[in-house]
Amino acid sequence: MTHFKIDIQLPLRYNPEPDEKSGKEIPKELFSDAYEEFLKISGGVHTTNTPIFGSWIHPHTKQRYNDNVIVFTIVIDSEDRVTISNVSKIKLLKAYKDVLKTNFKQNEIYMVATRCSWL
Repeated sequence: MTHFKIDIQLPLRYNPEPDEKSGKEIPKELFSDAYEEFLKISGGVHTTNTPIFGSWIHPHTKQRYNDNVIVFTIVIDSEDRVTISNVSKIKLLKAYKDVLKTNFKQNEIYMVATRCSWL
């Protein structure tokens, strides 16, 4: 059995509008909805209420984005040891990523999967 640990970073604020210094706070319900969907997809999820700070630069516009984010972590099991793209739960997560981008009004949602083993 192969396991993938997936970290998903969701921002606490929308991207700022051109006339704003910082974006508006994202409603708490969106985080609750995301938590429930991650639980449904993976069967388990954990997070912390402590935000982390990060920045990224858009590769095309070179605009810098600074975010305070909440990290959600899930683990997905798979019999496919060759490629992550064949894992059905990863496909569900990728589809849900589009929903997250719309709901959180983001250009991108940072998700990273790491192959892991239980200790």
